[in-house]
Amino acid sequence: MSAPPRALLRPRHWPSWLGLGLLSLGLLLPRRLRHGIAARLGDRQYRRSVKARETVELNLACCFPDWPEAERRAVAQAHFRAFARAMADQPLFWWDRDGTRVSARCRLHGLDHLHRARADGRPVILLSPHITGIAFGGVALARHAGLSTMANRYDDPVLQWVEHRSRVRHGPVFLRDEGIRPVVRELRAGSVFYYMPDEDLGPRDSVFAPFFGMQKATLTSLGRLARLARATVVPMMVCYDPGNDRYEVELRPPLSGFPSGDDDMDARAMNAALEESIRRCPAQYLWNQRLFRSRPDGSRMAYPKRARRR
Repeated sequence: MSAPPRALLRPRHWPSWLGLGLLSLGLLLPRRLRHGIAARLGDRQYRRSVKARETVELNLACCFPDWPEAERRAVAQAHFRAFARAMADQPLFWWDRDGTRVSARCRLHGLDHLHRARADGRPVILLSPHITGIAFGGVALARHAGLSTMANRYDDPVLQWVEHRSRVRHGPVFLRDEGIRPVVRELRAGSVFYYMPDEDLGPRDSVFAPFFGMQKATLTSLGRLARLARATVVPMMVCYDPGNDRYEVELRPPLSGFPSGDDDMDARAMNAALEESIRRCPAQYLWNQRLFRSRPDGSRMAYPKRARRR
């Protein structure tokens, strides 16, 4: 294991190391007990994190206006539990050097879609929403194909170092501020790119397209990447199944006629594929994102302000 930079060992970073250490100690507990504790913590977070709960409930109200309020509230609470369970499992991703233990907790479906796309000689982009089991899906697929991905920088430098070190074991990781050129080069070299373009990053490089019936600022980067690299886009989803205690990793048939060359049409096709994935296990989607922050009229949706904390 590589040692962290000396700057990250200074006293001001000790609280971060302590938190990650305590989380990692949870791996010593039986999985059922660890997940039970996580569920309790998720319920506590749902009750006490008012701003996060309001963001989740606002997104659910926008996307599922026909659902009874009680159903949306139940999904919101299940989301907090799913998020806490994923955090309890995350240290397994950090400390599993070769991905064996992570892969043992995953079951793959539809792998033939990936194999057929690669057999045609075209690069492949895996299209996924932001989900609680995101790391597990990536590790499981990296054992079957060279994988690369894109990530945001974490505010906490300790967490950034731990996460980045864990990800690069399984393939190149590009930071979002590096742009798409290195991604195109990696795709053309034969890598499978694991991509989650469902965030609202503002109107720039975006078009407004329907997402669960709401107009959403949608990145056009997927269509541009597929066009530049001549890549096939394969939708995927990772859902945790508590009954089998497995992360179910599902790949579906490639998007037909994608990219079309029209940004609006491609954005619609992408969002439709993401919707289909999310509906498979809606509570495990990251509803705590500000999905509809940008509005077509130039205004901003009034999400609760996030508190800055470590």
